[in-house]
Amino acid sequence: MDDTPNGNAPNIGINTGPHAPVNVTPLNGPRFIITIDTEEEFDWSQPFTRHDHSTAHVGAISEFQNLCDINGVQPVYLIDYPIANDPAAVALLGEFARTGRAEIGMQLHPWVNPPFDEELNRKNSFACNLPAELERKKLQTLHAKIVDGFGLRPDIYRAGRYGVGASTPQILQELGITFDSSVRANFDYSPEGGPRFVGVPLRPYWLRHGEVIELPLTTVFRGGLHSLSKAVYFDLFPSQPSRSFMARTGMLERIALTPEGVPLHKAIQGIDAALSQGVPILNFSFHSPSLEPGHTSYVRNDDDLRMLFEWWRGVFRHLQNCGVKPINIAGIKSALAG
Repeated sequence: MDDTPNGNAPNIGINTGPHAPVNVTPLNGPRFIITIDTEEEFDWSQPFTRHDHSTAHVGAISEFQNLCDINGVQPVYLIDYPIANDPAAVALLGEFARTGRAEIGMQLHPWVNPPFDEELNRKNSFACNLPAELERKKLQTLHAKIVDGFGLRPDIYRAGRYGVGASTPQILQELGITFDSSVRANFDYSPEGGPRFVGVPLRPYWLRHGEVIELPLTTVFRGGLHSLSKAVYFDLFPSQPSRSFMARTGMLERIALTPEGVPLHKAIQGIDAALSQGVPILNFSFHSPSLEPGHTSYVRNDDDLRMLFEWWRGVFRHLQNCGVKPINIAGIKSALAG
């Protein structure tokens, strides 16, 4: 087995072309999924630590699940090791999965997932920077924990901090996982030592042909210069002030499909842009600690939480009006296999 470091994502084949597309015709029109980074609470502004993390917010997930139930949506909870190690979380989320209300996937936060053989620092918070064998061992440990605790085999994975590496597709294949959703399209984490997802497709594509499919998180560009988005946004105008100016003037704007930091009216514009650009699966995401006030910068109080739920209600209405139906991972796999 290869024990060399994965290397930073700008240099690895999964994030630079060519990308073999997956035939999505069997989906019969655009669909959407919700993938939730279901994880411990921690202060993102502080250094990474291995311990002293809480999962107290997990009970608050029920309200969001109820909203999904009303709208016929089966969210995907991408759980990491602290969640998988919490009996209350396993009981709650496991019940959602057993009753067909949701699906369980896996998410790797290397700094809280044994074995702890790496130095604790920001660079190593991206699994793509770990030795390949250490990434494998961490994923094997997490996978076994989920299988033992939930009595099911997860079929989708997301690298925490989107740190997918060159070795990841092979490891996922070894674990029998069909889907990866670690690629946050149109974002660049290379200044922090992480992946660069500039120019990757918004459509599903093969990470490992015939074995592992990438379902990228949906982030679109809209505006008069959207066809030149890579050169303009990342190369000519890399600063936040210049990007804000372009957004205000309608020249170019990046919109991620998430309630965290994206107002509802912008999300609706992003949905419309994605549909006009032919994106076949809209992949929405957010972090589970945002479902209880005080754990993230996006939901600091009860008003913020109310707005988050209003965001989802507005998004569900708009998707229904646009004829975009929900789908889950099992449904995607079945359709693409047909």
